Amino acid sequence: SSITGEDYYGAYDAQDIARENAERLGVMPVPSLNLVYTEEEGYVTDTEAKEKGLGIKKLSGTKFRQMLRGGEDIPEWFAFKSVVKVLRENN
Repeated sequence: SSITGEDYYGAYDAQDIARENAERLGVMPVPSLNLVYTEEEGYVTDTEAKEKGLGIKKLSGTKFRQMLRGGEDIPEWFAFKSVVKVLRENN
């Protein structure tokens, strides 16, 4: 997603493309669900969050990198503290 939180493409577009081209590419895609984090219920599927009207928390890759470089706290729903530590040590 962009820094404003808008998605560039659909949640399952890459999976659809992989499935459509699996034979030609010689791969077998493994589908996965689009999980999101909500304040109300933690991690749920995107579909469930929308059906229940839950508030979806988002953090773009661009914003994450800015926060990482700036030494800001990264929300634990986005990245494990141990991962953030390694990224900061090797950045």
